[in-house]
Amino acid sequence: MIFIIPIILILIGYAKYDFPQKKNKGDFLWGVIYVVLVLIIGLRYKVGGDTYNYMTYFQWIPEIRYWQPFDSSSFEPGFSFITSVIKTLTDNIYIYQTIISAVMTIMLMDFINRHTEYRFLALLVVYVAVYPYFSTEIVRESLAVCGLLVSYDYLKDKKYLQYFIVCLLLTTIHSSAVVTFLFPIIRHLKFDKRMLIYGLSVVFLGFFMPRFMDVLAHKFFVFEKLLRYSSQGYVGYLWCGFRFLYFSLLPILVLLICKNNYKLTCQFEGIICFQILLGLGLWFVPIVFQRLINYTIVFYIVSMVQMLGTVMRDPDYWKHFNRQVVNARIGVAKMIIWLTLLAHSSYYIHLNFYKMYIPYHSVFNPIEVPERENFVAGNE
Repeated sequence: MIFIIPIILILIGYAKYDFPQKKNKGDFLWGVIYVVLVLIIGLRYKVGGDTYNYMTYFQWIPEIRYWQPFDSSSFEPGFSFITSVIKTLTDNIYIYQTIISAVMTIMLMDFINRHTEYRFLALLVVYVAVYPYFSTEIVRESLAVCGLLVSYDYLKDKKYLQYFIVCLLLTTIHSSAVVTFLFPIIRHLKFDKRMLIYGLSVVFLGFFMPRFMDVLAHKFFVFEKLLRYSSQGYVGYLWCGFRFLYFSLLPILVLLICKNNYKLTCQFEGIICFQILLGLGLWFVPIVFQRLINYTIVFYIVSMVQMLGTVMRDPDYWKHFNRQVVNARIGVAKMIIWLTLLAHSSYYIHLNFYKMYIPYHSVFNPIEVPERENFVAGNE
């Protein structure tokens, strides 16, 4: 199956190059993986639920000379402008998908490359956890998410004007990017006793959130489609439970072990704390809070991998402990990695979401899968 090819290449990179002393090696393989990912996503044929919508939208949207900021599609003007520009250059849907995939993937891989010494392991977890979802289901939002990733250094370097300009542009691609305006505040959260207070506050406010969403839905069009998501009954407690496990409980475990016990530096601690709180919120307004977690999940994975990678592969870290302690901590780190991969893989199994991706078909064999057609249409 074609989705296995990137995993094999990434594992080769992890085995050969994911060591602190080899951080700058493996660039050729890194580039090969980039090309493979872009082509798999760019040349897909009706793989992923929202792919159907984007294919229809690209066929419908006019060239740039006829472009209007607000059209009947309800897509944000920034994304419609980008699509219209590409439509002016070509009316080939596969070129369009490839361009979008290339832009999204290079921003994602650049962020990983700049923020961890263990880039192949981080890419493996990102690939399993969110890459198919980001690249085929939430294309507009994933562009906004990746835009946040590449602009985060503005915030880190206290270049607030540049950062907020980017945030404003990102909201024209997907309205959920409004959450990026909160990052200057949430990045200062700490995993300490105050998190208990924050968590209890989220739970308390959560009981009022569905009613609040109901009021907003009747006043603002943008909230109308969120009305049906205002209770966990829509998606089920099992759906919320799985996501609470890998969005909140696993990050809590990672912070307790790596930061509090192993005394490792957590570079995106505040953002991870925010994700934990959002995980609590999805019990009350599931889809809304999960969509916001899209903006934090890559920060969490990269930070987690940097800490666990240090435990597993950094000789400078090992020399502070005897061999028994090192082996025990390596075992714990590997367990957390496996738990993370298995937990996020449940996304594709639960509710049969795997049907949106398997079997894979491309421009070279454009076959419609009746089972997928029915699944996307909601007939299953």
